Amino acid sequence: MIPAHIEEKLRMFREETYEILRDREQTVLKEKNKEGKACLSCTAQGELLIFVIPEKYVCPYLDGDVKGNKACADKFLFRLDKESKTWDLHIIEFKKTINTSSIGKSQWQFTMGIYNARGIAGFLGMEIRNIYLYSGFRNDKLAGEQPLIALRANNNREAIGKIRQWKNDRYELKVDEENAVFPHRKIPLDSEGNGSISI
Repeated sequence: MIPAHIEEKLRMFREETYEILRDREQTVLKEKNKEGKACLSCTAQGELLIFVIPEKYVCPYLDGDVKGNKACADKFLFRLDKESKTWDLHIIEFKKTINTSSIGKSQWQFTMGIYNARGIAGFLGMEIRNIYLYSGFRNDKLAGEQPLIALRANNNREAIGKIRQWKNDRYELKVDEENAVFPHRKIPLDSEGNGSISI
C-alpha cells in the first residue's frame, strides 16, 4: 500500500492530475497532442502512482518565455518497492515518428521531466531509487542500417550518437551538470496510436 503520509499529501493535489493503481490493476494513459496522440493500456506490477498530465503542471517558478523551460515528458509513473520503501520513476514520452530530431526533443523533455518529477517526489516525501525512460511511437525512421550509413557519410556525429542510444536502449542525459545513462524502452504503437505496457 502507498504510505499514509503520501496519500494524505495527495489530497492536496487536483484529482484529475493523478491516479493510484494497485497490483494488477489497469488504466489507459492517453495523449491528445497530435505530435504523439496515443492510447496506452497500462497494467500495474505493484503499487503505482501515476501523474497523468505533468506537462500541464510544470514547476511554476520556471520562466516560460525561455524556450525549453516548460518542456516536460507526458507521463510520470512512480512504482513503490515495498521492501526498501523507495520508488522507481518511469517516465513516458509519446511521439508519432522517431527520427534524430524527435529524439533530441524527447531527451530534453525527459531531462525536464526528471527535474519536475523529483519536485513532486520531494513534496510527497518519496525517495527515488531508479529512473527508467520510455518512448511510445507509431513510426520508427531509424529502423535498419540505412540512416546510420547516410549519417556516417555526412560525418554527423551528434545524430549518429542519438541513433546509437536509440538502438542500444539507453539515453545519456545531462542532469545536474553530470552525464547520466538511463535505461530506455521502446513502446511500439499501432497506426491509431494504441499499445500496451506493464510497469
